[in-house]
Amino acid sequence: MFSTAIKYLTIVYLISSYKTLPGAYFIRFYYHVCRLLFKPYFTGKETLNIETLQKSKYGCFAHSKYSTYASPWECDLYFHKNNSTYFSELDISRGELMLSIFQKLFLKSKKWPYVPVANVFTNFLKEISPFERYNVTSQILCWDEKWIYVLSKFTKNNDKILCSISLTKYVLKDGRKTIKPKDALEVCGLYNADAAALSEKNLKILVNDCGFHETGPLEEMTTSNIQL
Repeated sequence: MFSTAIKYLTIVYLISSYKTLPGAYFIRFYYHVCRLLFKPYFTGKETLNIETLQKSKYGCFAHSKYSTYASPWECDLYFHKNNSTYFSELDISRGELMLSIFQKLFLKSKKWPYVPVANVFTNFLKEISPFERYNVTSQILCWDEKWIYVLSKFTKNNDKILCSISLTKYVLKDGRKTIKPKDALEVCGLYNADAAALSEKNLKILVNDCGFHETGPLEEMTTSNIQL
């Protein structure tokens, strides 16, 4: 009787921790790759997603959002979601976002471009407790001649409480060639004067008020020659 109870408790525990099971990260990430890139090759490359985004002049600022919870193996010794686990969730959220926004670019290219991360800044504000539900939302904030800046938020209590905020700097690559954000958005039918104006406004805020844009001084800074 006791062994049966332990067995079922173990099963329930493993199910509740599905996100940290071996291979779960790849399944969660490549689900969006299959849905947004592989499936259209069989169902048609003019997808409903592309049509929906192109209907709005601010389609390039559409957001991806999903709801999940802090599973036990994601929590640390303080009994809240471990800071490092936020970044795997960011991969899922940002991956869905970039695949959705640039779906037409991916589908039209002879070889798929790729979108490497150049920089990530994260500010942790409120803790997330074990089994507590939260939302992860990502959207493009702005772009410049080379970089795309993505804003991601972790929220709980129906988005009333902001738990964490992240800024990610992306670059679009076709082999070793950099694809300008403007060119990529034009291919996707999402570039227009209104969207460009909003991007420029957000970029000024990011550059002038956030201190995220220029990291050169930090990269060149040396304070000690002592090695531990």
